[in-house]
Amino acid sequence: MKKRTIQFAAWAALVAIVFVTISPIEWRPRDILPVDIDRALAFAAMTALFVAAYPRHWFAHSVLAVMGAGGIELLQQLSPTRHARLDDATVKAAGALAGALFAQAANIIRERKISSRRGPLKSSRQSRPGRHLPALSDGINPVTRLAVDSRLIESIYFGQADGRLRIRFRNGEQRLFEGVPEEEALAMAVAPSPGRYYADRIKPNFKRIAA
Repeated sequence: MKKRTIQFAAWAALVAIVFVTISPIEWRPRDILPVDIDRALAFAAMTALFVAAYPRHWFAHSVLAVMGAGGIELLQQLSPTRHARLDDATVKAAGALAGALFAQAANIIRERKISSRRGPLKSSRQSRPGRHLPALSDGINPVTRLAVDSRLIESIYFGQADGRLRIRFRNGEQRLFEGVPEEEALAMAVAPSPGRYYADRIKPNFKRIAA
């Protein structure tokens, strides 16, 4: 499932929960499950979708979902046929927490599978001939230019000796990061979307220095 689809589903789930919470009691959907299980599952599903849709901010979304369980419960005061209850809010918060933990565990497992499929750096290079251009030099350390196919990024340069990654964007901007493992530089170059890989993996995890 694509990221935009998951994001849409997450926000749709939130809107649906708010609507069901403040709508007249007779409008509430009915099924064979106990009401508390319905509440917990609804918040678990919604929170799991948000964590899956925004993995970089999973903790913030988890906290907001748990806190939001109480806030959404208070919205029932707007409906003359509904009443806010602490035990209901607790059930919803527990569901949100469970959904967040489940989705983050799934995120971690997925990332490990992606990393394992990449395999060792050497084998990745062999499986993608022609992806690397001849080594350059910055005067001190050898610098390798990595070929990249991206609408956002023009070129990538990696210093093998110092782990510095220089990214040149098509708008003319340059950004330099230090302490980047070689496999991360290679993974960004061959990623389906190097720009998204940069935003998800490089920018938040490595220190940017003056270019």
